[in-house]
Amino acid sequence: MDEKKYFIDDRVIIPEEIKNMTKEQLEAEIAKFEAEIAIRKNLLDQRKKETA
Repeated sequence: MDEKKYFIDDRVIIPEEIKNMTKEQLEAEIAKFEAEIAIRKNLLDQRKKETA
């Protein structure tokens, strides 16, 4: 049986503007992105229903 090996690459560069954000600013940005995702997901679901 052929086994696959997976490697995690944790070399991530965090921009200075994000490093310098307060906890409240980070939470606000995350909430903004989550809201945007929800909107896009709803639009995608609507389009799927229209084409079905």
